[in-house]
Formats: sequence, structure tokens, C-alpha cells
Amino acid sequence: MKKNKFTKIVTSIALAASMTMTMVPAVSASAADYGTATYDTIDTTKTGSMTIHHYDITAATKAGVDTSVYNNDGKTDTKAETDLQKYAIQGTVYSYMKVADIYTESKTTTDGVNVRVLYGFNDTNLIGDLGLDTASAELTKNSTYYYTSTEINDALKDKLENSNTATKNTLEDYIKANGGKDMTETSSTGVTSVDKLPVGLYMVVETYVPEDVTYTTDPFMVSIPSTTVDGQDWMYDINVYPKNQTDYPTLDKKVADDDDYSSEGNNGHALKDTASVSEGDIADYRITSKLPAIISKASYFTKYTFADTLAKGLTYNKDSVTLYWYDTKADADINDTAKAVATWTQDKNKFTVTVQDNKMTVAMTEDGLSEINPNYAGKYVVVSYSANVKSTDDLVLGDNGNANDVVLTYARTNTTYEDVLKDEAVVYSYGIDLTKTFSDNNGDATKVQFVAKNTSRQTDGQTATYYLVANKVSDGQYHVTGETTNADDATVFSPDTNGKINVYGLEENSYSLTEIATDKGYTLLKDDIEVDIKKTDATITASVASVRGQANPNANVIYTKNASASAKVDALNATMDSKVDSTNALVKLSVENNKSFPIPPTGVMGTFVITLAGFAMMAVGLTYGKGKKKKEEA
Repeated sequence: MKKNKFTKIVTSIALAASMTMTMVPAVSASAADYGTATYDTIDTTKTGSMTIHHYDITAATKAGVDTSVYNNDGKTDTKAETDLQKYAIQGTVYSYMKVADIYTESKTTTDGVNVRVLYGFNDTNLIGDLGLDTASAELTKNSTYYYTSTEINDALKDKLENSNTATKNTLEDYIKANGGKDMTETSSTGVTSVDKLPVGLYMVVETYVPEDVTYTTDPFMVSIPSTTVDGQDWMYDINVYPKNQTDYPTLDKKVADDDDYSSEGNNGHALKDTASVSEGDIADYRITSKLPAIISKASYFTKYTFADTLAKGLTYNKDSVTLYWYDTKADADINDTAKAVATWTQDKNKFTVTVQDNKMTVAMTEDGLSEINPNYAGKYVVVSYSANVKSTDDLVLGDNGNANDVVLTYARTNTTYEDVLKDEAVVYSYGIDLTKTFSDNNGDATKVQFVAKNTSRQTDGQTATYYLVANKVSDGQYHVTGETTNADDATVFSPDTNGKINVYGLEENSYSLTEIATDKGYTLLKDDIEVDIKKTDATITASVASVRGQANPNANVIYTKNASASAKVDALNATMDSKVDSTNALVKLSVENNKSFPIPPTGVMGTFVITLAGFAMMAVGLTYGKGKKKKEEA
């Protein structure tokens, strides 16, 4: 009995030192041939069982659960099952197979007889896959190679640390190809089990996981039976608590505001949820998505597609689509292309771009997915493109804005369905509704002319003056199409017969209206009219994926309007009228011309007037002379 107890103590120490999911639990010995113990310490006629309890440790940790207090000794952990039940992962498949026999070696050494447990492998391919070397085997006998639990643990640990994904894939493939068996899917309580397992060493891998599981459990070994931690008994029924981590893709949509200058990234222009644009502008868009961890084939992406839909007032520049990959969120947020770890252009066949009507689809190809899985795990992808702002009535003016919706659709090898995330960016545009009047109501409004300047436009951080260029749709109706620094190229805006000028497609900015002509007999304005437009302020929160065991308050895009658009005319608060169903779209103002002061005419009538004036002066002179003479005579 002394030898039996000694063997148990030795193996239990090994067990206590190696009870993690990637390490081999040490067990007691079986015996047999020459050089081994003379009697069994394990009942080889018995069979054992393995029960796996599967929980989402990421979600539990986020919720404040202290997972460090749970045991991992092969026994049932009631506290863990109670605390973590809310985070049970349903639908995971574990595969297993017996990979080695348990063997007790007794040999003579300088210190006497050494007794130890070894594990015998007869497949050299598996030996290499585990990171072991046949040349360093402790014992080789009948084409079987024997190793200690420490050697197996250390080799597999190093293999996983150096090439985690490749090692996982290799061992998963090995089990599938060599008669491994699947356990039933984990239940709603996260539990699966298998019984009637003969004595031996078993390798277990995750071969199917729910879509949100990214950090799949590392392959691990289970010994049937295992010595209890106290070294006093054998366990034929083993409970295992592997700890999965979950992760989800993210989605964020931004648009560049040309007038909001930033010192770096995106050609100097800041990226925001909203922006204001003028018709004829080019709006720069950016879609950012963080890929979750991709650890093995069990969680590879089979689809990663962006479907982007523009408002009718915008059109895609299909050729502008480029994908940039970044290591950090900070670089991705400003789309600092100089720091991109990879740049995909359309000619590299990593993705396709299709445009139908106002919808653009950017889909990863097989080549693209092959590069993503698993090389780009945890990286940020930026889909960069531009769109033209249309010079048509399709452009929505005012608070409703022009939404640019994007939907990310993704699927993984572990799903039979697709998941989606949504976000949007909105561009706003506005207009001016000017009414021309005359003080006597007799003037011809069609004779009036204005030019408009943008006085606060920034280029490369420098303020400059630009004259508006517009397309005349009809009398008094104009759509802004661009701008120019040359005054001679500026559009001349003129009212219709009713005195109306409508200028559509103005962004948030300061504008000056200069009256350069009016009807005959009326006075031009002395100063420019200053019009200041402040855009609608809104915050857009993208949808997020559900976290296991927790309510998802943001399963959809949340649009929050913080403030409506507003305007001032000559520093006075101005009314903004609606256009169609969109409020605060048009700045209201009226411009009145007064009659000029009359100028004395020349010609016949002028001569007559002058003659009359001369006669009057003569009469005054004569009267004054007669009066003076009478005074002298007296």
C-alpha cells in the first residue's frame, strides 16, 4: 500500500500543477509490461465521464462577476454554476478523442528506483502537432512515444502561444480526420457531457461555437481517471469549466465637414456624425468597423459586407472606394492613411463594389476573407468613399437632412444565419428665400441683381472668400453648384416677376449678398446683407450587438436632434421656413429699394427753369435798388 499511496501523491502533485484548460491533468498509472509497476492503481475495467460547463466570461466580467474564485479541480463547482448561469453559452460543440494511453514507468536511476507516469502516443503527426519531438521522448517502445504530463503541457502551451490560431486549426482538423467524436451541443445551461469513456488521455477541442464566441477554448487534455487534488482518491467523472471570451464587430459611420478643419487625417477635415454641404460639393464618407478576435476556423468570417444607401440628393463616386486597415482606433478615427497597415484598392480583388440606384454594396471576396481570417483579427477597417451633392430638387433642405444609412452584414463558420449592425451619417443643406420689394410698389424686380459671397470658407485651415456659382432652374430659382474666387465668374441672382429669389443648397456658413443692380429710379443698398446659417445639431449612435445575458438598449440606431437649424440676417435672428416637410430649411428675408432723389433735368426744361430763376433774381435786385435809392433821397 505504501507504493500505491506514493504513486497517488506523485500524480496528484502533477495534477495540481497542471489543471488549466490547456494542460494535461496528471493521473495514476496502469501497468503491464516489463519495466512497469507490478500492479494496477487504476481499475481499468471502469469507464469514466466528462462534463463540460460553458460560460461567457467576457460578459460575466463586464457585469462585475469575480471569476477568479472558482475552482478548477475536476469536481463540480456549485458556486460557479450558480453565479454564471446567466452567462451560459448554448450551442457549443466540443469534439474529443483518446490520444494516449496512461503508463507507469519504473526504472533504476542513481537515486534508486524512479516511478513516474507517462503518456504513450503512437501517431507521430499528432506528436508534432502538439509541439513534441519524437527524439526527446522519455521512452520509445513498440513505435509508441512516451512523455510526461509536464512535457505535454509545456509543448502545447508554447505551440499555442507562438501560433494560436494555426495550432487550434490543426488540432481541430486532426480530430475531425481521425475519428474524433462530437459531444452534444451545450444546453441552455451551458452543459454537455459524455460517458462510458475508457481509461486514457483525451484531447478536447471546440469545433463549433455561437457567433459571438471569438476566443475559442484552447485545446485541452482530460485524463480518465484523474487524481483528486488532495491525492487521496481517483476521479472517473471529470467536470471541466472552460472559459470562452466573446467579442463582436462594431460599426461607425462618419462624414467629413469641409469647414471643420482638423490638423491631421482625412486630408485635414474632421469626421463627424453630421455635416453641412452645398450643392455641388463632394462629401467624404468613412465607414469604420472593428473586427473581433478570430482565433480558429470555428469562428472564421464567411461574409463581411457593407450595404450603404444614400439619400436621393447624393450620388456615389464608385471609383473612390478604398479600404484601409489600422491597428488602433485612434488612427482609424481620423483615417490617417499614412499609418494604415494595409491598403486595399479595387484592383486587388479583395472586395467588390456594386452600385444600384442609390445603394452601394462593398463585399469582401474569398481572397479578402482569406486574408482577414485570421490575420486581421482585432483590427479596424475603414471604408472610404465620396459622394457628389446633387444640384437638383432631390436634395432635402432643413432639419430632416439627407441620411446615409449603412448596414454591416456578417456571418461566421459557426452560424447558419447572418447578423447585422446599422449606423448612419447625415448631411444638411439649406437655402435662402429672398423677396424683393419697392417702396412705391412700382419697381420691376427682374431688373434687380445680386451676387453672393461665402466669407468664412476655409481651405487648409485658411479663411478665404468664394463667390457662389449656381444653376438657374427657372426665373428666380437657383441651385448652388460650386464656388469661385473670380468675381467675374460669380452667378448673378435675379428675382422673378414676383420679386422672389430662392437659392437652394447652402451649407452652414456666413454669406454676403451684394445688390449690384436695381430698377431705374431706385436706390441700391449701401451695404452687403450678411446671412449666417447654423446647421442642425444631432448625435447619432450606431447599433451594437447584443451581449450575452444583458439587455441591449441600443439594438437600433439612435438619432438624437440636439438643436434645430437657425439663422441670422445682419446679426438679427431670422425666421427659417419649411420646405416640403422639412423644417428650418429656408432663411426668410426681404430687400426693399426706395425711390431715388430727383436730379434737376437738363435741356429745354432745364433752360426754362434757369431763366425763371434769373428773372427772379433780377426782380429781387431791382426791388432792393429802388428801396435803397428812396432811403438815400430821404
